[in-house]
Amino acid sequence: MSSPPGATDSADCSYGSFREVLPPILFLTLLFFLNFAARIFFAPLLPVIEAELQISHAASGAFFFFISSGYFVSILLSGFVARRLNHKRTIALSVVGAGSVLLIVGLCTTLLQLRLVLFCLGLTAGLYLPSALATITRLVTPAYQTRGLAVHELAPNLAFVMAPLLCELMLSLLSWRQGIGLFGVLLILVGCCYYLFSRGCAEYGSAPDLEIVTFYLRMPQFWVVTLLFSLAICSTLGIFTMLPLFLVADHGMETEQANGLVAVSRVASIGMVMVGGWLGDRFGNRVVVALALMTGGAMTVFLGLCPDRLLLFPVILQPMIAVLFFPSGFAIISRMGPREMGNIGVSLVIPLAFLVGGGVIPTLIGVVGDHFSIGIGIAGAGIMMFFGGVTPFFVSFSRRFSGKIS
Repeated sequence: MSSPPGATDSADCSYGSFREVLPPILFLTLLFFLNFAARIFFAPLLPVIEAELQISHAASGAFFFFISSGYFVSILLSGFVARRLNHKRTIALSVVGAGSVLLIVGLCTTLLQLRLVLFCLGLTAGLYLPSALATITRLVTPAYQTRGLAVHELAPNLAFVMAPLLCELMLSLLSWRQGIGLFGVLLILVGCCYYLFSRGCAEYGSAPDLEIVTFYLRMPQFWVVTLLFSLAICSTLGIFTMLPLFLVADHGMETEQANGLVAVSRVASIGMVMVGGWLGDRFGNRVVVALALMTGGAMTVFLGLCPDRLLLFPVILQPMIAVLFFPSGFAIISRMGPREMGNIGVSLVIPLAFLVGGGVIPTLIGVVGDHFSIGIGIAGAGIMMFFGGVTPFFVSFSRRFSGKIS
């Protein structure tokens, strides 16, 4: 990666044994947990916020559209920030910035103010991931990088479990505004500690190359994979964001009961990522991607339409099936272009997929919820997943480019 004139790579970017670099990786995992939790924290709080502000289901679901929009813009521009600040400072800025935005959330009195602040939350949070991944690949020797990345990826799965529980603990002691503000203070403190005390990477980032971006945007497979990832992210993050509100509004649960059930439903999903990797190696990535979306879509339809007495089964099984998609999905992305540019494909697909699957579709579920029920909206999303899952059987994802971009 390039550096500004006069800049030198820090010694803390040198490789060490896995045991030596495990503490900074764990610190990054903590930061990723806080970063991800900050973006999904509003899902368990939606029933409370909706009642206080007296807003519609569509307006509630749109919260995640504004967060995802800011995240989309930020992750695309993160290279420009890292080029000016370096990776360690960019990570610290992201965490401290997200914490500062959460402090402002408690001061919002109108829906417009809240939407603008949520956009800023996504804008600050999106700076984290590219610099964190660059840091891990510079700290950890190539022989152990997969292990280091696996430790880091525990964070979002743990956040899915812990966020509803933390929200319930918070609501038992504080108002939702005070609780979010306290969580913001925690992010600021941990971000400052990372900048002051933790081993990071002082290497500078590089801005996206327009020629490489254009290469991917012209590939039909790129847009197919983006669609598949959008549906897969909807099946995990998108459904998660609307699930507490669905359980409260459509099934009459208390907020505490709903958040407890949502937390429990994500526990088994943590280990299913490894199962998904094994299935991809055993049966082929295209087959696993297709069946994960089709089966997960069918289970999502059942989740939206099933009666109360059977609700526990789809709530538990739906996320377990959904996460099977991702190991094979990332493997497919890496094969779309030149081998040396596989990470570029990921950095382009994921922001778009988060915007659609984590923002647009939850908003549409809320719109349907206002006119019919949230359950029907969830079932509609499941139908899209099912028919999207058919697509891989008709599209080749083989590498069709073997040269290099000049």
